[in-house]
Amino acid sequence: PRLASDMEALRFLFSSKEPPCREIRGTVVVEVFCGFGDASKTGFCTNFEVDGSIQHRCGHWCDETSEESSNYRELKNLVDGLEQQIKAGRIVGAEVFLFTDNSTAEAVYCKGNSSSKKLFELMLRLRKLEMDAHLSRHVIQVAGTRMIGEGADGG
Repeated sequence: PRLASDMEALRFLFSSKEPPCREIRGTVVVEVFCGFGDASKTGFCTNFEVDGSIQHRCGHWCDETSEESSNYRELKNLVDGLEQQIKAGRIVGAEVFLFTDNSTAEAVYCKGNSSSKKLFELMLRLRKLEMDAHLSRHVIQVAGTRMIGEGADGG
């Protein structure tokens, strides 16, 4: 029963015109980028430290997203935040550490799978970003108190 969706996932991951390369270790290590992200029912926030400055992104979810699960909102926030940094040309060919206080977001990325179709699709987007932007990326769960101290959580 999963064959069709698995084939669609592979089609998405390998949709690049050129064969994707998987970065194992950068040839030049200049800096490591760190991003913190947190989401609530009504809003979201990500902070990326890029080139010595903080790139802050926050906002309110639309009604449709606010009705999704907290796990979905947490992972979507990380994916959207990283995607924005890549599209702006700030993060390419780097090692990126994404921090969240949501254990499910970390588990979905580390396992590479989820029984939730929506979480699985977000994980696919993360993997595709990793391939397209030549990233070595880590998703790490940290304590909620750490998120509050860093400023990505409203408390």
